[in-house]
Amino acid sequence: MDILISNANILMMDNDKYIENGYVAINDGKIAYVGETKPEGDFKEVINGAGHLVMPGLHNIHTHLPMSAMRGYADEYDLQSWLHKMVFPVEAKHDEKTVYLSTLLGIADSIAHGTVSVKEMYFKLDQIGKAVYESGIKANISNGATVFDKASYTFDSLNSTNETNQFLKTWHNCDGGRIKLDMSIHAEYTSFDKVWLDHAEFAKSNDLLMHVHVSETLKEHIECKERNGGLTPVQVLDKYHVFDTRATAAHCVFVEKSDMDILRERDAVIAHNPISNLKLGSGIAPLCDMINNGVRVGIGTDGVCSNNSHDMFEEIKTAVLLQKGTTHNPAIISSRKGVELATINGAYAQGRENESGMIKVGMDADIIMIDLNKPNLYPVHDIYSTIVYSMRGLDVVMNMVKGKILYYKNEFKTIDIEKMMYEIKSYVMPKLFGK
Repeated sequence: MDILISNANILMMDNDKYIENGYVAINDGKIAYVGETKPEGDFKEVINGAGHLVMPGLHNIHTHLPMSAMRGYADEYDLQSWLHKMVFPVEAKHDEKTVYLSTLLGIADSIAHGTVSVKEMYFKLDQIGKAVYESGIKANISNGATVFDKASYTFDSLNSTNETNQFLKTWHNCDGGRIKLDMSIHAEYTSFDKVWLDHAEFAKSNDLLMHVHVSETLKEHIECKERNGGLTPVQVLDKYHVFDTRATAAHCVFVEKSDMDILRERDAVIAHNPISNLKLGSGIAPLCDMINNGVRVGIGTDGVCSNNSHDMFEEIKTAVLLQKGTTHNPAIISSRKGVELATINGAYAQGRENESGMIKVGMDADIIMIDLNKPNLYPVHDIYSTIVYSMRGLDVVMNMVKGKILYYKNEFKTIDIEKMMYEIKSYVMPKLFGK
């Protein structure tokens, strides 16, 4: 056997199974044993989990990792001003090196905060794939097509299509499926019907998941209905088969009941991004209405330029508290449900429900460990409550993906942090910001 985690408190997320002072054995990247007694056999490494919580790693299902270099650069703007005045001009300066380094920064931030897998939408996919591969994290990666010129449009002429085809050959399903390609449309308002049909067909033909921004702002939602005879973004995209393969619909702040019905029937997953939506003044998505309508919901941070953090624990807490506060009902959503959003549901959004999201024999060892012997986490009356309301990303002491330790006791095992940060300071900052 490879690794044994001993004497730990284990939250399995397989029903409500919780073991105190238990053991997790890992072999060949898989969970080989979970139980209350020490398994027989020899282990190459034993990790003492006494006083610690072992739980499934978190799945961040809507990210723009290369935006990490823009942390704190464009605060106090609404979405449209933020995009057109601040973000797009900087993104136009990106080269392969800036995307690679900025992605590494975002991955390091994510790993240290307990994320084991991300669902990423950006451009220069090869460099993102390279950073993901080196770091050891899991990722579903896509380039969200943005197309305004109807007259000259062809699917094969798009740079995003070229990147997608290349990624399909070089990175898709590498390392046993740790890296996957998704198909992606940026949004309804940044493209048109032929784009949607072509991308939906490519996704279906290549058995790929879909990723798209949906109804992030009221302006976007209303203007779509005005353009399309009263049809919402969900309804329009569904008409053109965008949800025929399993899709992640990011934001959905202003979805209507009929939209929720479509997303439920199409087996789509909504990526709820509460902090980004709050920071940009976009609004508060009706999370509990979505859940009560049978729609599967996961959690995303969005990009750091509209969030400033990849801390998924902060995201979970915000998501749950917003629903309690806006409905004046403290019991409307449970802390257990909050944890489920970022583990089981997140894995499902990435097509990884059979490999991740639970501590269960046969699944990949995508595990994080948290020190419970800290003042902010002590005492523990209810483990779900502790995770949602008390835990922070910086309480994570270990992050493991497919049985490989990526981060342990403030040390990154796969990323040279000092080198990466030096190169961001010396190359990325001057290139993107002139400083």
